[in-house]
Amino acid sequence: MKNNKNIALVVGATGITGNNLANELLSQDWTTYGLSRNINNNIKGLISIKADLLDIKSLEIALENIAPTHIFFTTWMRNDTEEENIRVNSALVRNLLNVLSPKKSVKHVALVTGLKHYLGPFEAYAKEGKLPETPLREEQPRLPLPNFYYAQEDEVYAASEKDGFSWSIHRPHTVIGYAVGNAMNLGTTLAVYASICKEEGRKFIWPGSSAQWNGISDVTDARILAKQLVWAATTEEAKNTAFNITNGDIFRWKWLWYRLAEYFGVEVVGFENEIRPLEKEMRNDQ
Repeated sequence: MKNNKNIALVVGATGITGNNLANELLSQDWTTYGLSRNINNNIKGLISIKADLLDIKSLEIALENIAPTHIFFTTWMRNDTEEENIRVNSALVRNLLNVLSPKKSVKHVALVTGLKHYLGPFEAYAKEGKLPETPLREEQPRLPLPNFYYAQEDEVYAASEKDGFSWSIHRPHTVIGYAVGNAMNLGTTLAVYASICKEEGRKFIWPGSSAQWNGISDVTDARILAKQLVWAATTEEAKNTAFNITNGDIFRWKWLWYRLAEYFGVEVVGFENEIRPLEKEMRNDQ
């Protein structure tokens, strides 16, 4: 029997986070809608909705007969500059919440952002000459840099103030998980690269920097993130709070790279004084 009290709208249901979240919600008997630009037919029980978040009329038509109690916003669009990221990604959140506002059905909005909240946008990593102190804590102040995560948060805060729903902000690190057809997935990318190396007898070459090779890293399993999202949306003490979320274990790529090579049975090359991007290494692979 469905939990008809809780009606979830997963925004970005074809992504790694949204895909795993939809499965988690369905396993807990939520009525679950998945909104994306392409229909997700890979999850049994998910009610897929096709809409463009930048097209208000498209949203109005798609959501005409849907009154969700909980919104889980798990998507974003990458643009050429951070100013454009801010303009576009704040609009994604604002348009959806404005379209749903007259229904007065929304009780909670969960927004997934990430590590760039603390490090800044891609082009600004360590721009000030130093990284924030670790471990990263939710109460650390915003950076004095343009950041579309901040703009998305502010849209949620403003709508919450206007419409009276609670919110939660979720900041995973690199998300690893299963999702059919999603290209923005480090796990899948490395598996494809290693498989090509094995098939063609090529070396499995580390593509990153010395700092990445030697430094401490961690990741977030999409299934753990999904459980946190549902917990925060249904727990009184978690309302109106930001949360970091990682697996809890740490590793160095100079160790893991050799483990991956061993698993795939390929010859390995670690960091050798220069960055060798995967884009260059895989340029001629079809």
